[in-house]
Amino acid sequence: MLDLRRLEVLSVFAMRGSIAAAAQELGVSASAVSQQLSALEREAQLPLIERTAHSASLTDAGKELVEHASTILAAVEAAESHLRGRSGTIAGPVRVSFIPGLAATAAPDLAELQRQYPELNVVALQIESTAASAALLDRATDIAVVDEWGEETPVSLGPLQAQRAHREAIVLAVPADHPVAQSHFQKPVSAATLRELVRTETWLSSPPGQVSRLAGDARLAALGATPLRRWEFDGLYVLARLVAVGSGITLLPSSVAAYERRVAGIPLQPRMYRYVRVLTRTSSRGDPKIDACLKAIRQGLRRPWTEPVAASPSRH
Repeated sequence: MLDLRRLEVLSVFAMRGSIAAAAQELGVSASAVSQQLSALEREAQLPLIERTAHSASLTDAGKELVEHASTILAAVEAAESHLRGRSGTIAGPVRVSFIPGLAATAAPDLAELQRQYPELNVVALQIESTAASAALLDRATDIAVVDEWGEETPVSLGPLQAQRAHREAIVLAVPADHPVAQSHFQKPVSAATLRELVRTETWLSSPPGQVSRLAGDARLAALGATPLRRWEFDGLYVLARLVAVGSGITLLPSSVAAYERRVAGIPLQPRMYRYVRVLTRTSSRGDPKIDACLKAIRQGLRRPWTEPVAASPSRH
C-alpha cells in the first residue's frame, strides 16, 4: 500500500522541481524529503527519482505516479471535506492567495473570521492571477482570488470551481485636463480614437506576462495599433499616478482610475471588463472552513473599492 503522506511529498517534489525546494515548501529538511521519496520507491518497487550528484528528476514511472497521486489526493480531500461538513467544525489551516490589489478588501473580514474561530488558521499570501490556478492544483493554496480582463472564462474549470465576485469596466485612463477627456465626457472612446492616441502618446503598462498587460496588448493588436513609446511599471495604482502627472495614458479598472482625482476614465467602445473571481478545488467543496472563508472573502469584495493597498502596489 502506498503511503498518502509520501505521495504528497512526491507531488510537492514534482511541483517544485528539486528536493531542496520541496523541503522548503514542506517545512522539513532535504534529507527528510529524500528519505520519504526513497521509502516510496521501496513501496512502489520501482525507481521514481533519477538522482545525480547535483540534481534529481522524475523517472517515467515517477511521472505516472504523480498523475495518479493527484487523483488519489483529490479523492481523499473530497472525503475529508464531506466528513467535516457533517460536523460543521470551522478549524484547521486555509491558505488564501490574492492578487495584491485585492488583498486589503477582504482582509478585515478574514481577520474577523479568524477572531471568531480561534482554531481556524488563515494564511494569506500574494500570487499573481497567472500562477494562482497552478498553486491551487498543486495544493500550495486552498482559495485563490484572481482577476481576468476581457472575456470571462467558463465557470467550470475541471478540478477547480470559480465564483464571480465582482465585475467592473476597464476604461481608458488619461489626465483630467487631456483634450480627449474634455471631448469624451460621458461618451465612449472609439477604436479609431484609441488607435490614434496610442500612436501619439506614451503608453503605460505592466511588465510582460501580467494579466493587464496581456489584455491590453491583445486590445492594441486587435486595433492594429503599435505604441509610439511604452513605459513599463509594476502596479496599477502606480500607473494611475503616472497618468495623473501627465506621463502617459493606459487602460485601468474604473475603480483604480477613480482613485486619482487628476485622472479621467473614459469608457471603451466596444466595452471591456475586469472580472474578479474566487477559485477553489472542487474536491474541497462542502468543507466548513473553506465555505466560511469564501463567505468572508465575497463579503469583503462587495464593498466599494476606493483605496489601493498601502504597502504594495496592485500588480497586473
